Amino acid sequence: MTLKKSTKRFTISTEAENIKDFSVRTEGIDLSAYVLNPLMLWMHQRPKGVSRDEILPLGNFLDLEINDGKLSGVPAFDTTDTFAVSIMNKVENGTLRMASAGLVPIEWRNLDGKVWLWRSKMVEISLADIGCNPEALAVALYDENENLITLSQDFLTQISNNMKLIQLSADAVLPIIGLAADAKPEEVQAKIQELVTLADTQKTTIDTLTTEKSEAEQKVTEVQEKLDTQIKLASEAKITALVDGAVTARKITADQKAHFVKLAATDFDTTKAILDGIASAPSVKEQVNQSKADNSSQYEKLSWSEMDKSGVLIQLKAENFDLFKAKYKEKFKKDYPG
Repeated sequence: MTLKKSTKRFTISTEAENIKDFSVRTEGIDLSAYVLNPLMLWMHQRPKGVSRDEILPLGNFLDLEINDGKLSGVPAFDTTDTFAVSIMNKVENGTLRMASAGLVPIEWRNLDGKVWLWRSKMVEISLADIGCNPEALAVALYDENENLITLSQDFLTQISNNMKLIQLSADAVLPIIGLAADAKPEEVQAKIQELVTLADTQKTTIDTLTTEKSEAEQKVTEVQEKLDTQIKLASEAKITALVDGAVTARKITADQKAHFVKLAATDFDTTKAILDGIASAPSVKEQVNQSKADNSSQYEKLSWSEMDKSGVLIQLKAENFDLFKAKYKEKFKKDYPG
């Protein structure tokens, strides 16, 4: 098992009023979907799958119970995740003591001047550092697409205004949508349909623009990736040509090639300057010819008799036949008959 249960049970939700001036009805929380996928997050951070550095789910919240208007559960940590283990240790030593309910609102009510999230759906449960509920509860709300909502004052004002709008009489509502107070039902229905159609059209337009933007960004990414690949290949080819040329010119040996390739990848210009400053080593043929030239220079100083006495006449004949014949003529006053 990679999940390790905590020894602590956390209060996840109560009906106390939080600092955002609303309360969550515990019995109204739908847990049916959550228990099938009981994710436990850190501070409501949901990974997007775009970076290796994202904080992944810590594990699961298990053994959920509702008693006396309170929802509680036991965190179980993924022990294969280093960050999750660090949070587990802080839970066990008492540093972290707070859980946070991630809820999708379904129904709001205003009862005796108090705002209630009457019905909601649990999406996730997070561990948190500081929450907004006096009974150690943090609350996070999600929209219908399960995107996290910032609990700003504007959002809460919107909730209040929406509930007030529901309480308005038909006479007050009709002018808001551009109809007279005595409008017929079919006129109301037609107007509502018009507004719905307009909203759908606007949504379609927004979706289309969003898709086109995404496709354009994807094309830009693809072009950039191809360009980066071409630049990389060109750079590698340039480095290979430089180092292979140095090997061919006998400036470096084959076993030094890898070192200079790595050096050129870091600083091409400096590597080129180093290789340009190295003299080419002579080939075997050049070394042999140079050796013959050196020997011939030594033979020039010796007489036929000295070379005959040293036993090098045969070598001289093989390496420098013209000098051999000249030494012969110098000794015997006639051309070599051979």
